[in-house]
Amino acid sequence: MTVQTAEVKAAQVSKRKIYRDMSKCILCGRCRNVCPTEAVRFTVETRGLCTHCNLCAEVCPVKAIDSYEGKIKPEEAGRHYWKTQSYKERIIKANCVMCMECYEKCPVGAIYQHEGSLKIKKGDAGASIINCTLCSLCATACPNGALKFETNRIRLNPELCTLCGECVRVCPPQSMCLKDRYPAGYCVMCGRCIKSCPVGALSIRTVSWEGNIL
Repeated sequence: MTVQTAEVKAAQVSKRKIYRDMSKCILCGRCRNVCPTEAVRFTVETRGLCTHCNLCAEVCPVKAIDSYEGKIKPEEAGRHYWKTQSYKERIIKANCVMCMECYEKCPVGAIYQHEGSLKIKKGDAGASIINCTLCSLCATACPNGALKFETNRIRLNPELCTLCGECVRVCPPQSMCLKDRYPAGYCVMCGRCIKSCPVGALSIRTVSWEGNIL
């Protein structure tokens, strides 16, 4: 091994992270629903259109909205949600009791009232999605040590946080945000997003690079 090769190997850094395969992702946003730290940034160009995140079906107490569990076909992976058959079939059925739980919980406001019943407005909302990349810049920039990169995840000590906003300022994917008492948007590698994905677009992978943080 040459000296130059040894130097390159010494400079290499590797870590585990949540990897999103965009060739499989249907942009439904379900991973956003289950992330405990809001580390998934899901945005739409047009609010008020269903993105097939399945939250309405999960909160309905009488199963008036069918879940898409098992209904998204393997060959539909990679198609955007509005092109799937299960999206075309999503309705609120006649056994709806008008508890308004789905209306209140819909993250994009796609459920509306019409002639005494609830309906789902559909279409291409122009969704985009990105998740925390665990680059650890937020922890490096935190002046109070409230955020730390430990055991391959970001850890928060809310008692040290002063809501200065440095973590938000330096976050490359802009997944970080400030809540009432502490920041959100950092990945804790809990794996809930991976388990929730209906098309297997998320996984944990080890990535290597030459030591630069960006």
